Amino acid sequence: MTQEERRQVFEDKSHHIANSLKYLPAIARQLYHSRDLGEPFDFLTWFEYAPAHADEFEELVRTLRATEEWRYVEREVDIRMERERLDAG
Repeated sequence: MTQEERRQVFEDKSHHIANSLKYLPAIARQLYHSRDLGEPFDFLTWFEYAPAHADEFEELVRTLRATEEWRYVEREVDIRMERERLDAG
């Protein structure tokens, strides 16, 4: 797909940005593009959220996976990490 075709699916059909905005600021996201670096993935997305917002994160993931753009995903690796809480005292 050309960049314009990709943008059309991303913005006009999937409404990726508009649908994701409602999860801010509870869920922070950072996107790293690597397609032009010869990496095996087009991009890496890093999410951060407090444990209290875990259900919202799962909803966001379901929303994104239900979009038209997701039809073009050939491979996904979903890695989840949790920061260990240290007790004071």
